[in-house]
Amino acid sequence: MMPRVMRCVVLAVMLALLAPSVAQALDVGDPMPPISVKKWVSNTPVTAASAKGKVVVVEFWATWCPPCRQSIPHLNKLHETYEKKGVVICGITQEQESTVTDFMKTVPMKYHVGIDTGSTGGVYMKGVSGIPHAFVIDRKGKVAWQGHPMAGLDDVLAKLAAEGGGAVSDDPLEAALELSTGADLSQRDLPKALALARKAYEASGRKDAKALGVLARVHYEMGHLPTAVEAALAAAKLATGDDETELKAAADFYKKELERRREDPAAKF
Repeated sequence: MMPRVMRCVVLAVMLALLAPSVAQALDVGDPMPPISVKKWVSNTPVTAASAKGKVVVVEFWATWCPPCRQSIPHLNKLHETYEKKGVVICGITQEQESTVTDFMKTVPMKYHVGIDTGSTGGVYMKGVSGIPHAFVIDRKGKVAWQGHPMAGLDDVLAKLAAEGGGAVSDDPLEAALELSTGADLSQRDLPKALALARKAYEASGRKDAKALGVLARVHYEMGHLPTAVEAALAAAKLATGDDETELKAAADFYKKELERRREDPAAKF
Protein backbone atom coordinates (compact mmCIF):
# COMPACT_ATOMS: atom_id res chain seq x y z
CA MET A 1 0.00 0.00 0.00
CA MET A 2 1.28 3.48 -0.90
CA PRO A 3 2.62 5.45 2.11
CA ARG A 4 0.44 8.34 3.28
CA VAL A 5 3.02 10.99 2.45
CA MET A 6 3.44 9.63 -1.05
CA ARG A 7 -0.33 9.57 -1.56
CA CYS A 8 -0.49 13.24 -0.59
CA VAL A 9 2.26 14.15 -3.08
CA VAL A 10 0.56 12.23 -5.88
CA LEU A 11 -2.80 13.86 -5.06
CA ALA A 12 -1.24 17.34 -5.11
CA VAL A 13 0.35 16.70 -8.50
CA MET A 14 -2.93 15.37 -9.93
CA LEU A 15 -4.85 18.40 -8.67
CA ALA A 16 -2.26 20.73 -10.18
CA LEU A 17 -2.55 19.00 -13.54
CA LEU A 18 -6.34 19.02 -13.49
CA ALA A 19 -6.66 22.64 -12.35
CA PRO A 20 -7.30 25.14 -15.16
CA SER A 21 -4.24 27.20 -16.04
CA VAL A 22 -4.38 30.94 -15.41
CA ALA A 23 -3.85 32.72 -18.73
CA GLN A 24 -1.71 35.81 -18.69
CA ALA A 25 -3.61 38.96 -19.57
CA LEU A 26 -0.86 40.09 -21.94
CA ASP A 27 0.29 37.64 -24.58
CA VAL A 28 2.27 37.52 -27.82
CA GLY A 29 0.44 39.39 -30.55
CA ASP A 30 -1.41 41.73 -28.19
CA PRO A 31 -1.06 45.49 -28.75
CA MET A 32 1.37 47.35 -26.51
CA PRO A 33 -0.40 48.80 -23.44
CA PRO A 34 0.54 52.36 -22.49
CA ILE A 35 3.44 53.03 -20.13
CA SER A 36 2.29 55.29 -17.28
CA VAL A 37 5.20 56.68 -15.30
CA LYS A 38 5.30 59.24 -12.48
CA LYS A 39 8.86 60.21 -13.30
CA TRP A 40 11.74 59.02 -15.45
CA VAL A 41 14.83 58.96 -13.25
CA SER A 42 17.30 57.77 -15.89
CA ASN A 43 17.62 58.64 -19.57
CA THR A 44 14.93 60.42 -21.62
CA PRO A 45 11.17 59.94 -21.08
CA VAL A 46 9.60 57.17 -23.15
CA THR A 47 6.24 58.06 -24.69
CA ALA A 48 3.97 56.37 -27.22
CA ALA A 49 5.17 58.86 -29.81
CA SER A 50 8.89 58.46 -29.15
CA ALA A 51 8.59 54.65 -29.06
CA LYS A 52 6.62 54.38 -32.30
CA GLY A 53 8.43 52.27 -34.89
CA LYS A 54 11.00 51.06 -32.37
CA VAL A 55 11.53 47.83 -30.48
CA VAL A 56 10.60 48.41 -26.84
CA VAL A 57 11.61 46.32 -23.83
CA VAL A 58 9.43 46.89 -20.75
CA GLU A 59 11.09 45.23 -17.77
CA PHE A 60 9.66 45.15 -14.25
CA TRP A 61 12.13 45.10 -11.37
CA ALA A 62 12.84 46.30 -7.81
CA THR A 63 15.93 47.29 -5.85
CA TRP A 64 15.23 44.64 -3.17
CA CYS A 65 15.12 41.81 -5.74
CA PRO A 66 18.50 39.95 -6.06
CA PRO A 67 17.73 38.46 -9.54
CA CYS A 68 16.75 41.96 -10.70
CA ARG A 69 20.08 43.35 -9.54
CA GLN A 70 21.88 40.55 -11.37
CA SER A 71 20.04 41.44 -14.58
CA ILE A 72 21.00 45.13 -14.58
CA PRO A 73 24.56 44.78 -16.04
CA HIS A 74 23.10 42.56 -18.74
CA LEU A 75 20.42 45.13 -19.61
CA ASN A 76 23.07 47.88 -19.63
CA LYS A 77 25.01 45.87 -22.20
CA LEU A 78 21.92 45.29 -24.34
CA HIS A 79 21.16 49.02 -24.17
CA GLU A 80 24.65 49.90 -25.37
CA THR A 81 24.47 47.29 -28.14
CA TYR A 82 21.03 48.10 -29.54
CA GLU A 83 20.24 51.72 -28.67
CA LYS A 84 21.40 52.96 -32.07
CA LYS A 85 19.49 50.15 -33.77
CA GLY A 86 16.11 51.39 -32.63
CA VAL A 87 15.73 49.45 -29.38
CA VAL A 88 14.41 51.18 -26.24
CA ILE A 89 14.87 49.42 -22.88
CA CYS A 90 12.68 50.56 -19.97
CA GLY A 91 13.05 49.42 -16.37
CA ILE A 92 9.81 50.02 -14.45
CA THR A 93 9.51 49.86 -10.65
CA GLN A 94 6.84 50.87 -8.13
CA GLU A 95 9.33 51.95 -5.47
CA GLN A 96 9.89 55.47 -4.17
CA GLU A 97 12.00 57.78 -6.32
CA SER A 98 14.54 58.35 -3.52
CA THR A 99 14.99 54.59 -3.08
CA VAL A 100 15.72 54.14 -6.77
CA THR A 101 18.03 57.14 -7.13
CA ASP A 102 20.03 56.10 -4.06
CA PHE A 103 20.33 52.59 -5.48
CA MET A 104 21.54 53.93 -8.83
CA LYS A 105 24.41 55.77 -7.12
CA THR A 106 26.10 52.40 -6.60
CA VAL A 107 24.47 50.39 -9.40
CA PRO A 108 24.48 52.36 -12.67
CA MET A 109 21.43 51.88 -14.91
CA LYS A 110 22.14 53.26 -18.39
CA TYR A 111 18.75 52.54 -19.94
CA HIS A 112 15.40 54.28 -19.30
CA VAL A 113 14.24 53.85 -15.68
CA GLY A 114 10.81 55.00 -14.55
CA ILE A 115 8.67 55.06 -11.41
CA ASP A 116 5.36 53.34 -12.16
CA THR A 117 2.07 55.06 -11.37
CA GLY A 118 0.78 51.57 -10.60
CA SER A 119 -1.31 51.18 -13.73
CA THR A 120 1.56 49.98 -15.95
CA GLY A 121 2.45 46.98 -13.82
CA GLY A 122 -1.22 46.32 -13.21
CA VAL A 123 -1.75 45.70 -16.92
CA TYR A 124 1.55 44.16 -18.01
CA MET A 125 2.14 41.93 -14.99
CA LYS A 126 -1.36 40.53 -14.51
CA GLY A 127 -0.94 36.76 -14.20
CA VAL A 128 2.86 37.01 -13.81
CA SER A 129 4.10 35.75 -10.47
CA GLY A 130 7.56 37.27 -10.12
CA ILE A 131 10.23 39.73 -11.14
CA PRO A 132 12.35 40.45 -13.05
CA HIS A 133 10.04 39.98 -16.00
CA ALA A 134 10.39 41.61 -19.40
CA PHE A 135 8.06 42.20 -22.34
CA VAL A 136 9.35 42.91 -25.85
CA ILE A 137 7.23 45.03 -28.20
CA ASP A 138 8.03 44.87 -31.92
CA ARG A 139 8.16 47.81 -34.32
CA LYS A 140 4.46 47.36 -35.15
CA GLY A 141 3.51 47.86 -31.50
CA LYS A 142 2.73 44.21 -30.78
CA VAL A 143 3.98 42.00 -27.95
CA ALA A 144 6.65 39.75 -29.47
CA TRP A 145 8.03 37.97 -26.39
CA GLN A 146 7.93 37.88 -22.61
CA GLY A 147 10.04 36.19 -19.96
CA HIS A 148 13.05 36.52 -17.67
CA PRO A 149 15.49 39.12 -19.10
CA MET A 150 18.39 36.67 -18.75
CA ALA A 151 16.62 33.85 -20.59
CA GLY A 152 16.12 34.52 -24.29
CA LEU A 153 15.93 38.30 -24.47
CA ASP A 154 19.23 38.55 -26.36
CA ASP A 155 18.04 36.35 -29.24
CA VAL A 156 14.75 38.20 -29.56
CA LEU A 157 16.42 41.62 -29.71
CA ALA A 158 19.02 40.43 -32.22
CA LYS A 159 16.23 39.28 -34.53
CA LEU A 160 13.96 42.29 -34.17
CA ALA A 161 16.78 44.84 -34.36
CA ALA A 162 17.97 43.27 -37.61
CA GLU A 163 14.57 43.75 -39.21
CA GLY A 164 15.12 47.51 -39.44
CA GLY A 165 12.76 50.39 -39.00
CA GLY A 166 11.22 50.79 -42.45
CA ALA A 167 10.43 53.96 -44.38
CA VAL A 168 9.73 57.37 -42.88
CA SER A 169 6.06 57.91 -42.02
CA ASP A 170 3.74 60.07 -44.11
CA ASP A 171 2.38 61.64 -40.91
CA PRO A 172 4.25 64.96 -40.31
CA LEU A 173 4.62 64.47 -36.56
CA GLU A 174 5.70 60.84 -36.82
CA ALA A 175 8.12 61.79 -39.58
CA ALA A 176 9.53 64.60 -37.40
CA LEU A 177 10.20 62.13 -34.58
CA GLU A 178 11.76 59.57 -36.91
CA LEU A 179 13.99 62.17 -38.53
CA SER A 180 15.14 63.56 -35.18
CA THR A 181 15.39 60.43 -33.00
CA GLY A 182 15.93 57.61 -35.52
CA ALA A 183 18.41 54.87 -34.65
CA ASP A 184 20.30 55.38 -37.92
CA LEU A 185 22.20 58.61 -37.33
CA SER A 186 23.08 58.90 -41.02
CA GLN A 187 19.37 59.28 -41.86
CA ARG A 188 18.61 61.93 -39.28
CA ASP A 189 17.55 65.30 -40.68
CA LEU A 190 17.02 67.74 -37.80
CA PRO A 191 16.23 70.85 -39.92
CA LYS A 192 13.55 68.93 -41.82
CA ALA A 193 12.19 67.48 -38.57
CA LEU A 194 11.98 70.99 -37.11
CA ALA A 195 10.16 72.30 -40.19
CA LEU A 196 7.64 69.45 -40.11
CA ALA A 197 6.93 69.86 -36.39
CA ARG A 198 6.53 73.63 -36.69
CA LYS A 199 4.19 73.27 -39.67
CA ALA A 200 2.00 70.74 -37.84
CA TYR A 201 1.84 72.95 -34.75
CA GLU A 202 0.91 76.06 -36.76
CA ALA A 203 -1.71 74.08 -38.72
CA SER A 204 -3.40 73.15 -35.43
CA GLY A 205 -3.86 76.80 -34.56
CA ARG A 206 -1.18 76.38 -31.91
CA LYS A 207 -3.59 74.27 -29.86
CA ASP A 208 -2.27 70.73 -30.39
CA ALA A 209 -0.40 69.44 -27.33
CA LYS A 210 1.04 66.50 -29.25
CA ALA A 211 2.45 68.72 -32.01
CA LEU A 212 4.01 71.08 -29.48
CA GLY A 213 5.42 68.11 -27.55
CA VAL A 214 7.07 66.78 -30.70
CA LEU A 215 8.42 70.25 -31.43
CA ALA A 216 9.93 70.30 -27.93
CA ARG A 217 11.59 66.93 -28.55
CA VAL A 218 13.10 68.11 -31.84
CA HIS A 219 14.49 71.22 -30.13
CA TYR A 220 16.00 68.94 -27.46
CA GLU A 221 17.67 66.80 -30.10
CA MET A 222 19.07 69.96 -31.70
CA GLY A 223 20.48 71.11 -28.36
CA HIS A 224 17.99 73.99 -27.96
CA LEU A 225 17.30 73.11 -24.33
CA PRO A 226 15.71 76.36 -23.06
CA THR A 227 13.27 76.24 -25.98
CA ALA A 228 12.62 72.54 -25.39
CA VAL A 229 11.74 73.20 -21.72
CA GLU A 230 9.43 76.10 -22.62
CA ALA A 231 7.68 74.15 -25.38
CA ALA A 232 7.17 71.02 -23.26
CA LEU A 233 5.68 73.05 -20.38
CA ALA A 234 3.35 74.86 -22.78
CA ALA A 235 2.33 71.52 -24.30
CA ALA A 236 1.57 70.12 -20.82
CA LYS A 237 -0.86 73.01 -20.22
CA LEU A 238 -2.74 72.02 -23.38
CA ALA A 239 -2.82 68.31 -22.52
CA THR A 240 -4.80 66.20 -20.07
CA GLY A 241 -4.41 62.84 -18.30
CA ASP A 242 -1.39 60.68 -19.14
CA ASP A 243 -0.36 63.06 -21.95
CA GLU A 244 -0.05 65.90 -19.45
CA THR A 245 1.98 63.71 -17.09
CA GLU A 246 4.34 62.61 -19.87
CA LEU A 247 4.87 66.17 -21.11
CA LYS A 248 5.62 67.44 -17.60
CA ALA A 249 8.12 64.61 -17.19
CA ALA A 250 9.72 65.55 -20.50
CA ALA A 251 9.97 69.21 -19.44
CA ASP A 252 11.53 68.16 -16.14
CA PHE A 253 14.11 66.05 -17.96
CA TYR A 254 14.97 68.83 -20.42
CA LYS A 255 15.37 71.25 -17.50
CA LYS A 256 17.74 68.91 -15.68
CA GLU A 257 19.75 68.40 -18.86
CA LEU A 258 19.96 72.17 -19.30
CA GLU A 259 21.26 72.57 -15.74
CA ARG A 260 23.73 69.72 -16.20
CA ARG A 261 25.17 71.20 -19.36
CA ARG A 262 25.41 74.66 -17.86
CA GLU A 263 27.49 73.20 -15.05
CA ASP A 264 29.59 71.22 -17.52
CA PRO A 265 29.71 72.78 -21.02
CA ALA A 266 31.63 69.73 -22.26
CA ALA A 267 28.84 67.33 -21.16
CA LYS A 268 27.67 64.96 -23.82
CA PHE A 269 24.07 64.59 -24.93
